[in-house]
Amino acid sequence: MELIEIFRDTSIGILDLRTADSVSLTTEILPTLSKLKKLLLCGTYMGQCDLQMPVSLHCISLQTGECSSEWLCSLLIKLCELGHHNKCELWSFVVRSRFIYGDLIQAILTSSFLHR
Repeated sequence: MELIEIFRDTSIGILDLRTADSVSLTTEILPTLSKLKKLLLCGTYMGQCDLQMPVSLHCISLQTGECSSEWLCSLLIKLCELGHHNKCELWSFVVRSRFIYGDLIQAILTSSFLHR
């Protein structure tokens, strides 16, 4: 039994994951954290965001690291799919752009309107 499994179905309110590896290990238990309000992430993220977030999440804070614009866009779409207002904080986080920001904004807005 992995150490992460002990957190399954607990009432954790804030989860601070310091590496992309930690995030990978918690992907299966994240949806079971029904009291999770804030998720803090550090690390490097590329490609599509594959986080399955609990409906209770209200804030995701990208602390230090970097991500691709594709990952950020897919993260924001997943936040929109939760069906309520969310906050996404970017602190010391670098976004590596692969396409025009207008496309990113359009993808987010389209997703936001489709999931209401």
